[in-house]
Amino acid sequence: MRRLLALFLAISLLAAACGDDDEGATDEASPTTTTTTTSTTTTAAPAKPEIALLGRGEYTVGVSTITVIDEDRDRPLTVDVWFPLADGTEGDAHRYSFITGDYYESPLAITADASTISTVEPFPLVVYSHGSGGVRFIHSDYTETIASHGYVVVAPDHTGNTAVERIADSSDDSAVIALNRPLDIRAVIDAFVDPTNADTAPFQAAIDGEQVALTGHSFGGFTAYATSAGYENELGRAEADDRIDALIPLAPAVGDGGDNSLLSDDDLARVSVPSLVIVGTDDKTTPVDPNVTRAWELTSSEPHYRLELLAGEHQSFTDLCAYLDFFEQLETPTPIVVETVETMAVEGCSVDDMESTRVQELTNTFAVTFLDSVFGDTEMFTPDAVAIPDDVNYLAK
Repeated sequence: MRRLLALFLAISLLAAACGDDDEGATDEASPTTTTTTTSTTTTAAPAKPEIALLGRGEYTVGVSTITVIDEDRDRPLTVDVWFPLADGTEGDAHRYSFITGDYYESPLAITADASTISTVEPFPLVVYSHGSGGVRFIHSDYTETIASHGYVVVAPDHTGNTAVERIADSSDDSAVIALNRPLDIRAVIDAFVDPTNADTAPFQAAIDGEQVALTGHSFGGFTAYATSAGYENELGRAEADDRIDALIPLAPAVGDGGDNSLLSDDDLARVSVPSLVIVGTDDKTTPVDPNVTRAWELTSSEPHYRLELLAGEHQSFTDLCAYLDFFEQLETPTPIVVETVETMAVEGCSVDDMESTRVQELTNTFAVTFLDSVFGDTEMFTPDAVAIPDDVNYLAK
């Protein structure tokens, strides 16, 4: 259109010039006509600010392992607790140990007990649920980072559905696992907000029991939705836990809504708390469609945020890439452990996958900012207010 307009103006000017030449010079007595051209300058809209990626928070992080017992089910749960440390606390780098004796050493957190927890203020409680065949500390970069920003983070082993049973091929039946998971989360929250619970009492002075979030990966994402909505199968029922104020499902296992689906349309419709769902676009285990698309469409969460990491995979939301690097430092890592990690790590640590460090900084930044927006005075990212990185898809409603 601009080129046609320019051509038209050029022809008009040429015609005018040719007319003057044909008629000869202008008479001196004739009036002179002056044409004034006014140029219009368009002011560009100010550039949106870039998202400030978060690193570690202001607190050094301590890690402690305790046992919580669900008396109703006579079910002991091994629980890791990550917490902000009091100023000046020192200690040895924490080792996340496998039953085989292999371990992964934290680059951030130290082993500590509840006596060293910071008491400058009560911190919100965040509960993490691992994926099927995982372990409570499988995403320690994530849980440690959240704790470093002023949260107490707790994660149980879902007994019967951990890495131990995975390697031993002794996992519980799927229906047992599905019902146990939301009941495990309820038991853990009960323990950490109950002032009479001797196992958790040393932590409770630093926990605000009125501020609770739940996050989880894969089957742990199912667990997050099921705990908030309530869940029922042929073995029993887990009532909805209305103490949960926010959800962060990571690559959640939701299902397609069919007869064998993990969560029905009605289950998802009962979820209303603020939510941030994060997934990798290349996830083959719990693909974006239908797992995230159904959750996005059917839940009534408000506000609701959806973050898709381009070239992210299912195991991008674990520490498996770091495990592979660290195992090279061990003299004789157990072959079956290495083989299991290598097999799982294909979905997250392969050449074409989003770099694990990039996954970490994006996941941690969006998760912490979301939690701060729910429990503090921080504004959550919105696409109309900030420049969204090119390697993510991000929606807000």
